[in-house]
Amino acid sequence: MKKIVLGVLLLGLFMLNGCQQLWPLLQQMNIQKPVVKLKTVQLRGLSLKGIDLEAKLSIKNPNSVGINLAGYDYELLIEEHSFLKGRQEQTLKIAGHGQSEISIPLSFSFQQLYKSFQTLKTADSITYTLRSGLTFDVPVLGKIRLPVQTTQRLPNVKMPSFKVAALKLTHLGFNGADLSLSLEVENPNAWSLDLQNLNYQFVVNGQKWIEGILQQKLQIGQKQKQRIEIPVHLNFLEMGRSLYQLLKNPAPLEYQLTGRARLNSSIKLLGSFELPLDQRGRIKLLK
Repeated sequence: MKKIVLGVLLLGLFMLNGCQQLWPLLQQMNIQKPVVKLKTVQLRGLSLKGIDLEAKLSIKNPNSVGINLAGYDYELLIEEHSFLKGRQEQTLKIAGHGQSEISIPLSFSFQQLYKSFQTLKTADSITYTLRSGLTFDVPVLGKIRLPVQTTQRLPNVKMPSFKVAALKLTHLGFNGADLSLSLEVENPNAWSLDLQNLNYQFVVNGQKWIEGILQQKLQIGQKQKQRIEIPVHLNFLEMGRSLYQLLKNPAPLEYQLTGRARLNSSIKLLGSFELPLDQRGRIKLLK
C-alpha cells in the first residue's frame, strides 16, 4: 500500500515540477536514466551518385526492471545547416541491467546535396553533424528522450569528365586518311584516379568513324588533367568517297562520343567504378 501511495505522489510531483526535479527522488528508488552512447558513424557506401551512412548507438539499462525503446528521431546538418530530418517508430525491449544497440541508416544523393548547397560543388570535403534522440518508456516517468550528437568530415565526390579536345588530320591519301583524336580527362577531386580501360565509339556527321577498347592505364592526379591520343584510320573504299570531301571541307564537324570508362579511386570506399560517356558537339578539323 505504501508503494502505491508513493507512486501516486511521484507522478503528481512529476506533473507539477517536471522530469529533471524528479530524478533525485527516482534515484533513491534506484530508477535511473538509460545510458545512450554513439558508438560509430560508418561510411557504408560512397559512389558518384551519393553517400550511405550508418550510425550505431549503444543502449545500457542500469535498472533492475526492463525498459522499452519507443523510437528515435534524427537531423542531419550539412555545414551547420539542416539537410535531412526524420522520425522512426522502432520498438526494442532492453532487459533489466541489459545492453543493446540500434542502427540509424542515412542516405542522400550528391544531386540533392548540391541543389541545397551550391557552394559544395567546389568543396573538397563536407562537414556534417548528426543529431539524434532516442525515446524510451521508463517505469513511473513514461516517455523520455535522450539526445546524442556527432560531427565529422567526409570526402566530396565530384564527377570526372571526358571531352574531345582536338581532332587532327595527319595524312590524307587517295584511299583513306589518318587522324589523331585527343581526349582530355579531368579529375576535379582532391584524390587521384587511375583509368583502367576505355570503351569508346566516335561518330562524326552521323557516321561511325571508330570504336574500340583502350587498355592503356593512365593516372590522373588530384585536380589534374591528362590527354589520351587515339589513332583513327578511315578507309574511303569502305566508308564512301564523300568522306574525302568532308575532310577537305573547312566547316566544323558534328560529333558524338559514347562509351564507358572504368576508373579506380585512391579512396578505398569508392574503389573501382564505371563512368558512362555521352558527349555531343562541334569541332574544327585541324590540318
